[in-house]
Amino acid sequence: MALVLYDIFWSHFCEKARWCLDFKRLPHRVQRVNPFTRREVTDLGARGDVPVLRDGGKVIEGSAAIAAYLEESCPDPPLLPRDAAGRAEVLGLEKKCDEELGLDTRRVGYQVALENPALMEGTLLWSRAPKRWLNGPMRRVLEPRLRRKFTIFPQEIQRSRDRLRAFLPVLQERVAAAGFLVGGTLTLADIATSSFLDPLEIVPEFVRDPAYAPLFAWKRSLARAHGRRQRTPWLSGPPPPGYPRRENGWRG
Repeated sequence: MALVLYDIFWSHFCEKARWCLDFKRLPHRVQRVNPFTRREVTDLGARGDVPVLRDGGKVIEGSAAIAAYLEESCPDPPLLPRDAAGRAEVLGLEKKCDEELGLDTRRVGYQVALENPALMEGTLLWSRAPKRWLNGPMRRVLEPRLRRKFTIFPQEIQRSRDRLRAFLPVLQERVAAAGFLVGGTLTLADIATSSFLDPLEIVPEFVRDPAYAPLFAWKRSLARAHGRRQRTPWLSGPPPPGYPRRENGWRG
């Protein structure tokens, strides 16, 4: 039975799981999840968060658990270095990405999207008439729910900004040497970092800051080399479409 990945296509945590599956060259089917009801995953007995991977009767929740499951069940090609020190370093970076980077980029990304609703058209809002006429009422319902779910409040947003400004230079320094975060080849650390940086493409204070230009260039180059989707960066002018651009090779 083929693997089934339950995802919401614009989620950067789901992109991490998709990338791991593609890197392992594992055949799988993507089951889109309704972002409002989450019934597709709650019917499996999962909490409702995505991504969720189903392998026969097994249900694996969360991108970190999915990556670990794939590495154990399909060791080649490896997501982790073979040596213990390298493995620990990659897992440490993945943990920091999961617990901080991914949450912080999501929080500041949603804040910008809430301030510029055109960014959400094609994802949480409709992009075509006649449904597009309902976007105003939908926004009034969505915004408080999103702010509560992802704690998008002034104090938390500022903390996220501060953490990002401390962590992004560390990442940039790491990739400047060899093109990868750990060692000389792609690992789970690179996949997590590149995936989780994607929301910042619509956050002007980061994507337009020359200090981070090399990091964003690395992220785009790595994603392009592996056929990943990429979000149009908001470098100038009006907000770009919220719907992520589909790159060649993306299974979206």
